[in-house]
Amino acid sequence: MANNAHFNNTGPTPTVTVRDDRGSSVVELELSAGQPGPEQADERLRTAGWTRSADWTAASDGYVAPVVPS
Repeated sequence: MANNAHFNNTGPTPTVTVRDDRGSSVVELELSAGQPGPEQADERLRTAGWTRSADWTAASDGYVAPVVPS
């Protein structure tokens, strides 16, 4: 099953949502307002047990990247 992380940095609280191949949310992680970049999203993903398997790609509301469980 392919999982993707969506880093949304457009709202008041940046979030990273991991979704499965059907688009269903697996986990949603909040980042503090002082952590708006993809590097901080990577750190938060790692602490939640996920590893990015390719580079972040720009999206209209942030970034997306494939992830795998660590």
